[in-house]
Amino acid sequence: MKIIIVGAGQVGSSLSINLVKEGNDVTLIDKSADLLENIAEKVDLQTINGNGAHPRILEAAGANKADMIVAVSKSDETNMIACQVAYTVFGVEKKIARIRDLEYLNYENLFADESTPIDFTISPDLIASSYIKKLIKYQGTKQVFNFSSEADCFINITFREDNNSENTIQYYQQACEKFNSKICAFIRNDKLYSIEAGDIIESGDELLFLCKEENIEDITKLFGHNKNNKRVMIAGGGNIGKHLSENIRENYQVKVIESNEERAEYLSEVIDNVTIINADSSNEDILLEENIEHMDVFCALTNDDEANILSAMLAKKLGSNTVISIINKISYSDLLEKQEIDITVSPEDLTMGALLTHVRKGSVLKAHSLMRGNLELLELEVRDKENSKTIGKNIEQINVPENTIMCCIIRNDNFVFDITNILLEKNDRLVCLVNKKDVKQIEELFE
Repeated sequence: MKIIIVGAGQVGSSLSINLVKEGNDVTLIDKSADLLENIAEKVDLQTINGNGAHPRILEAAGANKADMIVAVSKSDETNMIACQVAYTVFGVEKKIARIRDLEYLNYENLFADESTPIDFTISPDLIASSYIKKLIKYQGTKQVFNFSSEADCFINITFREDNNSENTIQYYQQACEKFNSKICAFIRNDKLYSIEAGDIIESGDELLFLCKEENIEDITKLFGHNKNNKRVMIAGGGNIGKHLSENIRENYQVKVIESNEERAEYLSEVIDNVTIINADSSNEDILLEENIEHMDVFCALTNDDEANILSAMLAKKLGSNTVISIINKISYSDLLEKQEIDITVSPEDLTMGALLTHVRKGSVLKAHSLMRGNLELLELEVRDKENSKTIGKNIEQINVPENTIMCCIIRNDNFVFDITNILLEKNDRLVCLVNKKDVKQIEELFE
């Protein structure tokens, strides 16, 4: 597939590298020659230094033969115009744009073919705030991802010995059966393991489940998480903090700490039923004054990794039950989840997951990036077509990559976990955990 990517920042560069490694023909456009040179040293791709919204630059990138354009530059306007020009001048079929300013998304007709032709808009701030909202709602979860049907979920729960008297996979597997749920794998010391009879769980293991969303609370209670969150403190009143507070204020007591006086005043004017505090969230006296020890969740959501780390670690030390922090640098994320911060959230990983869902071939209904991009959670649809490699066959009869974990089949909206002898049918949805290097092979099986 020939793909043009506009913007060589964190998301654009990561997406380019992933797609090149999967055998796609990628052209990357950016105004920064240094960024392009850095990426060109890592993978074999065409780079063009210039404005990705300019017709001449898009023509040089081969837009007349491109299957897709993904515009993820820092400028919303550049992204929109790049998609407009790619469609109007060169007839590029699939257009994806990152839109940061949520105001644009309030106008549904803005992104129609007759106005600004964009097939899919990706808003990192909206994705991050919606994701954190789920983590707050389901106390005890470390990750919550939905599939193409919002009712179907993948969740990650960290096992703690001090919360649980049982430590066998078999015990929890049997307990989950009544909720039509299953542990499909676990992560230990940054390594993924399939489930084997007799497995013993160790403290710190991350258990990966498939379940219905309506049963998430039932499952978390099995691991000692019996208390619902009620009080939430948010450090940072930027786009993510603002959107999150607006969307949880009806169900939680919410406080937002914002250091910028003008921004704090604005938030107090536009958000009702939320306490806005103009202060430094890394100030111990401020946190104590605002009763941090009674907070169920503290969220550090500023644009500054270091500020988030300091305030989150301090909040944990002072008694907040759960602390969540946005972290952009992978090196920080690796270090901190083993220390005082309970959950780190990478907007880049979440954005990558949303992009991959649209960039993957048609049979991929949903894609989520896990383990810092080394693993993908895929939902694949079995499609009835000539020379199908999957219909009428069971899992052992199709050429699945060796380390792929086949989690379940979703058939008629029900999970089917014992899939060894199940013959695949049209419209079945198969959920699997796939190493990054094997994604292309899986795609080709189901295309």
